[in-house]
Amino acid sequence: MRHPEHLEHSTAPHSGWYLPAFTSELETEVTPLEIGTRRLVAVRDETGIRVFDADCPHRGAHLGYGGRLSGGCLVCPFHGRRIALGEATGRLSVREHHVIVSGEAVFVRLSDGPDDDRGLTRALKELETTHPLTAAVVRPLAADPALVVENAFDIDHFTEVHKVPRLRGMAHRDGDEGELVIEGEFVMGAKPGNTSGSQVTRARFLARAYSPGVVVTRFGPPGWEQVIVTAAVPYERGGCVARVAIGVRPEQRGELPLLIHGSERALEEDAVIWERLNPRAVPRFDSRDVAVVAYREFCATFGEPVAGEPVAGEPALGKPVAGEPALGKPALRESA
Repeated sequence: MRHPEHLEHSTAPHSGWYLPAFTSELETEVTPLEIGTRRLVAVRDETGIRVFDADCPHRGAHLGYGGRLSGGCLVCPFHGRRIALGEATGRLSVREHHVIVSGEAVFVRLSDGPDDDRGLTRALKELETTHPLTAAVVRPLAADPALVVENAFDIDHFTEVHKVPRLRGMAHRDGDEGELVIEGEFVMGAKPGNTSGSQVTRARFLARAYSPGVVVTRFGPPGWEQVIVTAAVPYERGGCVARVAIGVRPEQRGELPLLIHGSERALEEDAVIWERLNPRAVPRFDSRDVAVVAYREFCATFGEPVAGEPVAGEPALGKPVAGEPALGKPALRESA
């Protein structure tokens, strides 16, 4: 676990939520995934997308490279062993992880219990009916993944990097379900073509970090807000891949191309800074950095994820977890 004052290039995964893929990246039956040092495999079967540990318990082969589905098992590409998927009683089996598919975004949580959910399950269920998520950006970065989510809490960077003219009331707080929240208002110049006579545009900014790897932001004027999901997944070799998904109401679909372009541009502006930061520099925080410090303290509340293959006698994954809400729509499915 990292000290909250520091961010270092880290490949060790945490126990919370990630967005490791869009559905368009998982078009085959078996696809390898990587979350830092954790090797995973995504499987498409009759129930949808499921995610498992990828190390074959026989000899450690990666089941995502050459493995194939057969009779509800993965056949290992090394010795042809049949590996049970999420079966706790089998000697050769691999652990299943919690998955939510929301629109085109595939979220994975590397923990058994609900403690590290932090409210994301409920939030995604609500978005599915109002702002279905569309894949917008996939961008490899030579930067610590936590910086990507931290950006939502770095107040001064909005004016310096993204040239937002003015911010109002930007303040952070703890959310009701353990997430970290920041809320305020962006005051910007009038949009081109504006005929209302107003010289400014005011947009509400409400961001909720549900893990060090996922932040969901509602942005825009009341009644016309869009949703921006910003996420980052570490690579084992260092750096990360950032993904951005955008959710709009059906009547806003025509704005998607412009919003996607804006997300690409904003990420490129941030990448110029992130990829040139000195990760060994000791920060000297001041009163303008209280939200960043709160975010780093939030990150420190996440532990290491569950590891290894299931142990005989543990509850089988793939069944509802006591205390977690059931999801009613097929497009938004929690698989474990």
